[in-house]
Amino acid sequence: MRIIRFYIVLIALLSACKGGSDNQQVSDSNEEEIDVQQLPQRSSINARASEILKDWTAFQEMETSFDALYRVANNEDLILVVEDMILKQNELESSEYPEEFDTPQVKSRQKVFKTFLLKLKAAVEYRNDVIPPAQEMIEAYNAFREQFNVTVNNTLDLKEILDDN
Repeated sequence: MRIIRFYIVLIALLSACKGGSDNQQVSDSNEEEIDVQQLPQRSSINARASEILKDWTAFQEMETSFDALYRVANNEDLILVVEDMILKQNELESSEYPEEFDTPQVKSRQKVFKTFLLKLKAAVEYRNDVIPPAQEMIEAYNAFREQFNVTVNNTLDLKEILDDN
């Protein structure tokens, strides 16, 4: 009778262990898809700002890297895109800004963009929902881009205003 109980317990344990490993394999191989249709579109840059930005190669590389964000299909793709965007953002930060855009307003918006980019990286690495941080990051990038428009459309000369002649 003891031997029968032993075999019943042994069979129950083996079948329970086997069921657990199958579930783990299914969850590991299941890649989470990302719906990029939920992401906001980039804001446009006016012609005057585009003319200045076309010679800024670090910014053009960042734009190309940013375009890849809208082509990701799953978390693995997103990890690669975010890593590339961080690399391009660091290059952009250390590059020489065009004279018109070498202002604290532009640089501060770039730092905000970098913050939200790193927040997106953390969400991807910890396998959290990536859509809200991606939306925030795109909004910060749009603010960065829109600052170019504001800068070239600004006709107010601060030097004249601040002069006490």
